[in-house]
Amino acid sequence: MDEPMPQVQTQLVITHEGDLLGEDNPQNREIVRRIHACMNACEGISTEELEQGIIQDMCRVMAQVVPILNNQNEGVKKAS
Repeated sequence: MDEPMPQVQTQLVITHEGDLLGEDNPQNREIVRRIHACMNACEGISTEELEQGIIQDMCRVMAQVVPILNNQNEGVKKAS
């Protein structure tokens, strides 16, 4: 019976400048890409607000408001 090969984990470090230090592989590149996307999306939001769940709060509000706005837009289109 073949035994599974042990998974070797490599350390990945991202500097403040966004440089990737560690093994350059597709998985690490995807992690860096995701971190950059998160940083860009959260620009202007404090760490404290993020820790308190502001993103979840905004998503919840948008889930309630977007259907209302869509209905209003449909009403305006039908009226014109």
